[in-house]
Amino acid sequence: MKPIYVIGHKHPDIDSIAASIAYKVFKQSTEKELYLVAAAGELNSELKWLLDYLGLEHPRVLNDVGTKVGDLLDDELPLYISADTTMAELGNIMRKNGLKTVPVLDEKQRFLGLITIGDVAMIYMDALGSGRDIERSPEILKNLLEQKAGDIMKTRDLILFEPDEKVEEARKNMLASRFRNYPVVDDENRYLGMISRYNLLQMKRKQVILVDHNEKKQAVDGIEEADILEIIDHHRVGDLQTLYPIYFHNEPVGSTSTLIAEKFLLNQVYLSTNIASLLLSGIMSDTMIFKSPTTTAKDKRIVQELERISGLEAFTWGKKLYSETNRVDKQTDEALISEDLKEYVSGDTTFAISQVETVDLSIFAERRVLLLQTMEAMCERKGYALLCLMVTNIFEDGTEMIVAGRKKALVEKAFKHEHLHGGIFLHGVLSRKKQVVPVIYQMLRQENMM
Repeated sequence: MKPIYVIGHKHPDIDSIAASIAYKVFKQSTEKELYLVAAAGELNSELKWLLDYLGLEHPRVLNDVGTKVGDLLDDELPLYISADTTMAELGNIMRKNGLKTVPVLDEKQRFLGLITIGDVAMIYMDALGSGRDIERSPEILKNLLEQKAGDIMKTRDLILFEPDEKVEEARKNMLASRFRNYPVVDDENRYLGMISRYNLLQMKRKQVILVDHNEKKQAVDGIEEADILEIIDHHRVGDLQTLYPIYFHNEPVGSTSTLIAEKFLLNQVYLSTNIASLLLSGIMSDTMIFKSPTTTAKDKRIVQELERISGLEAFTWGKKLYSETNRVDKQTDEALISEDLKEYVSGDTTFAISQVETVDLSIFAERRVLLLQTMEAMCERKGYALLCLMVTNIFEDGTEMIVAGRKKALVEKAFKHEHLHGGIFLHGVLSRKKQVVPVIYQMLRQENMM
């Protein structure tokens, strides 16, 4: 059974990981499909700390959901023979299973060679010759049937694929060759199965459920090659497209974890203590302990239920969460900027906004020059017209904005601000989604109209 992946956005944060893990549990509890949770990037040390603290398994990292050769393999155990298999045994195996190609493997299932029905036929034809030795046919046939697979298998000029190869590359190689079947082996040459042109026609894409995002720029690589089954989010509607109608739950609340927790509660699905604690973490993180303007009455109502189930007090847990997970002093400049960075597109303009939270803005004062240099280099490398770093202090109810890129003057023009330590300080600005992104979109639209 092929899995359905539940996955959040690139540069995973607490809310996206919490929503992914919890929704996988919910779906697995209510449906018969196989669901797996995945992360669209490496987990930072803070996320690892949280999952370890709650006793939860780390999700597998899935950097690309494009269709690979491994996705073409079926779930059946592959048939194979050993090098000691005789032609007589091989004939029985091929007839019984309707095979035209058989792999030859060693005792550790490493690939040695191939035998095809065409190869067998040619061996018989060559051995029988022109028929002048017809009286010796029984002896010739006996000798043929006693030959070993290792002596007659084909080992040269074969085309083998690895499971992580892109299907499009495999397709090109298949069309340029005359073979019927193609072995698939791993990096240790272990045989995994066989694919053919028929598999390309029957190709099934990876199936995914997206949480906490619905924009292509923020989605895992290869998303255009996957089948999106569901989207659950709390951001603006983006640019992802699907082949057919899907379940799309998008609601203006403070956290995707709020929407996932609500599903457990409304459907009366069992919610364990550690999953409730994880969802509570997602909400308290994304709402900045209820200080974000995106916070809604539903967020607060759901938190009350999660407090009851988890045994945690929300504000106390939120403060512990921030003290444990916002250790910016341990990160390099680029890692700090990239950790919670989201890309956006307006017409032909690509811009990005990163956000970090801290309890002390002064620690950024000595890093600002190097941060700006790193941000300018990232703009050049990634083609950003604008890159903003929001350094948010939820206890001071404001954000220092550090801006780079050729359109950085837009930010200074867009916001009423005061300068603090040489940077831009925005009182009352805590939410990227609600207070910064819409303003920049509007400024870019106005610029394009002039």
